[in-house]
Amino acid sequence: MCRVVSRELGATTAAVAAARTFVADALQRWELESLVPDAVLLTSELVTNSIRHARTEVTVTIAVADGVAEVGVGDRSPLLPQRRQAGAHAEDGRGLPLVDLVSTEWGVAASASGKQVWFRLDVDSSWPHLTDCPCGGDNLQRVRLESGRYAVATPGPWDAAD
Repeated sequence: MCRVVSRELGATTAAVAAARTFVADALQRWELESLVPDAVLLTSELVTNSIRHARTEVTVTIAVADGVAEVGVGDRSPLLPQRRQAGAHAEDGRGLPLVDLVSTEWGVAASASGKQVWFRLDVDSSWPHLTDCPCGGDNLQRVRLESGRYAVATPGPWDAAD
């Protein structure tokens, strides 16, 4: 199965909760419940960073392709995130190290309209839709993710909730 969904959210603290709900709902709909805790935690960190530092609207994109779930948080600031060394009593500065620790892989993609910080989590090999992706053939409606990965949206039982 290859699937891509996006949602635009405002530049308010309410966007953090909305992003968590959006990611959790999509992953549960796609039968990827085991990824929800980590994906929600990391999404919360990235959206919070965008709201605090970029101060722009954010776009949350979730894709599943090639055995990997990818979540991207885009904003309209061209400034790339900087990893900071958090002191023992600091209240911030731990977001990107947490993303690095929990995710399989993460990165930043600059774009003409700003940037996207993305992370990936491996999909368990027992997921029933792991091999449903029609990755070859003509006339595929491929979507290029900001990270450079491609996904192909395929119909399935999850479409009833979109």
